[in-house]
Amino acid sequence: MDTVLSTIIGAVIFLAFVIGLAVSIGSLPFAIIVAFVSAMMLLDFYQTGRDALKKRQNGNSAS
Repeated sequence: MDTVLSTIIGAVIFLAFVIGLAVSIGSLPFAIIVAFVSAMMLLDFYQTGRDALKKRQNGNSAS
């Protein structure tokens, strides 16, 4: 649970920083890069959480 909470906090801080940076710079190419990198980070967060949940369920059912 601590890992999930710290990952969420880190993701929110990262997104706030890069989105704020993209808005302040105002360049379309940079905004596209920020959107792409943010989407990749959120997808990785989702996949990692899903895999950890499956691993936890498989570990509990074996007990």
